[in-house]
Amino acid sequence: MSSRVIDDFGSSTKTSAAVLAGGNSGRYGGCPKGLLRLPGGRSIIERTVSVIASAGISDIVICSNDPQPYRHLGREIVPDRRAGVGPLAGIEAALLRYRSRADYLLILPCDLPAITERELLALQAGLAKMHSEVAVAVTPDRLPHPLCAIISTKLAGAVSRAIDEGRRSVGKLWRALDAHRVHFPDPAPFFNVNTPEDWHRWLLQTRFSEVPRAFDLLREKRLG
Repeated sequence: MSSRVIDDFGSSTKTSAAVLAGGNSGRYGGCPKGLLRLPGGRSIIERTVSVIASAGISDIVICSNDPQPYRHLGREIVPDRRAGVGPLAGIEAALLRYRSRADYLLILPCDLPAITERELLALQAGLAKMHSEVAVAVTPDRLPHPLCAIISTKLAGAVSRAIDEGRRSVGKLWRALDAHRVHFPDPAPFFNVNTPEDWHRWLLQTRFSEVPRAFDLLREKRLG
């Protein structure tokens, strides 16, 4: 099932979700970022799926061209329809998957160790209030987070056309589509771990005294 939200006009809308996990894992020695283990044992992507479900969205897919690392999640794996396009290809594939099944699609990257249901509910509320086709998270430094967004599934065609025309920047596309910017006072939930250094820094910022063995192994492999 997808979550149902009642907007200001009393209409019921359905929202599904896609976790974008198609990025290059070379920075982590070939290990997908989403599989990094958090203190407590869960991977980042396992936590992300749980957070999405806690926000009331139960229909969740994983966007990846390599299904094997994510089979244990028990979710459908949706591959890109085009190679070499970047995250916009994953967004396109998910929108095409849901365009006749849901009204809106929540997208999140797989490397957000601190995102919570509060941010996801705020994104949904911002979209419903403004009756926009795209809502994107923005933090106090005015930095938009284009991969943390809710999109109307009606925009599947617009995303495909952008790719056809060689426009691959997700942020620029959302601006062209007049995305509603949902402002968040705290940037911490949107911290993403692009590199091992980011991962280490996040662990230190959250006051964990030890870097998990998973990070040590990845670092040794990277340096070796």
